[in-house]
Amino acid sequence: MKYFILIIFYAFNTISFSKEITIDIFFVTDAIESKVMEFGDILTYRQTSGTATWNDSEGDYGVLKCMGNYVTTKSKGTVLNNYCQGSNRNNESFWLIMNRNSVDYDLGVGKISYIKGEGKFKEYVKFNCLYAVELNEGLAVIKQKCKL
Repeated sequence: MKYFILIIFYAFNTISFSKEITIDIFFVTDAIESKVMEFGDILTYRQTSGTATWNDSEGDYGVLKCMGNYVTTKSKGTVLNNYCQGSNRNNESFWLIMNRNSVDYDLGVGKISYIKGEGKFKEYVKFNCLYAVELNEGLAVIKQKCKL
């Protein structure tokens, strides 16, 4: 009985104290700069840069500037690496990396890793974040979900 109570207590604390944050990032696709090099029908290499706005489930918001590249090959799908620097309304900064490796690039699911943060973003380095991308009429929307 003692072990049962300890297990219930542990489960309750884990659920109660785990933190989840959702973040929405909005890029206007017309404003994204892109350089493309095609190697016939073998692969396509793209370098991109753009600026986005973001808001989170805690009521915070700010700007995100990103640069990156992605390579698409018929046999291996797409590998994306995007490097971003962001800040919020209190001028607290953070740096992150978006990675995606998928055979079905249109699915658009990847991982975000926060590599450094100031202020409230210091704790984001501990987060495990997944994201999904949706393209809709000139807008790229990234939905990010992070759990501590």
